[in-house]
Amino acid sequence: MESAVDLKCVDYAAGLDMLFNLSPDLLCHFSADGRIIKANCAFKDALGYTDKDLLGRPFISLVHPEDISETMVQYEALNRNETVLLFYNRYRCADGEYKSLSWNATQLPDGTLYASARDISEIVKVRRIKERAEERLRLNNERYKLVTAATKDIIWDWNLKNNRLKWGKAFEANFGYANDVRREPIEAWADHIYPEDKEYVLKSIHAAIDSNEVTFWREEYRYLRADNSVAFIIDQGYIIRNPDNKAIRMVGAMQDITELKEKELRIMKQNEQLMEIAQINSHEIRRPVASILGLMQLFDKELIKDSSLSELVSHLKTTTQELDAVIKRIIDKTAD
Repeated sequence: MESAVDLKCVDYAAGLDMLFNLSPDLLCHFSADGRIIKANCAFKDALGYTDKDLLGRPFISLVHPEDISETMVQYEALNRNETVLLFYNRYRCADGEYKSLSWNATQLPDGTLYASARDISEIVKVRRIKERAEERLRLNNERYKLVTAATKDIIWDWNLKNNRLKWGKAFEANFGYANDVRREPIEAWADHIYPEDKEYVLKSIHAAIDSNEVTFWREEYRYLRADNSVAFIIDQGYIIRNPDNKAIRMVGAMQDITELKEKELRIMKQNEQLMEIAQINSHEIRRPVASILGLMQLFDKELIKDSSLSELVSHLKTTTQELDAVIKRIIDKTAD
């Protein structure tokens, strides 16, 4: 007959086994040489194995190849009777996939190893998604900085909700004003629109914002630099609207076309000068030429007995006709 002490030991051991199997943590008991002696239900369910698959199997055979080296470092630390806390590695599941586990492990007095783990696969997955998102954001910010640095366009971002306007670095470089993001956008931008252009430009942009359908705004106007010189600007932006079609943001760019506009103005001035030349040709120069041609008709070659004089008159008439033809061609070209 079993003694009361023996019965208590049996009950205690059974209780430990029950706690071992009911624990939500992934629990494992390893031999000193790293073979699995026992695994609880949570461990088997998480990885999809049975006792037959696990018992007597070296635990290292389940570890992801990339994690074996660091895992062995921790295993050697356990064999030196050091406790290992929050060690991370990946274990292969029965279906071939891997789960990320966070371990706590220690060596028992009999030299065997006891470890508990938690499945942190979802935490690692979320962390990686966050890291990738942060990396994409970092790359996008870098690209934005490179684009704004490479272009001469003045990038702007107007948050209509809080009425704040952010400028790219080119704003200060192009116009000479300090880029003070604390200023209200209409004040920061509209105060420097050329006085004669200000009214129609403000009406134009507010009409676009107040519309329920317009998504793109474009205007050409003059803008005053800090040194009071005038810049010619093409300004355009996209309007972002909420589901109710209310404008909540505008993103756009100001393009300084001063050099192009100055060339255009020079061409216009040259055209005006050409037209003046054409007027002079048609009225001032052609009139005396026409008079000479009329006078040449009065000469009667038969009355001119001197052959050399007759030849001179004929040559003069031909030359005058050629000059008249040249003037006509100049008039035709300037009229085109």
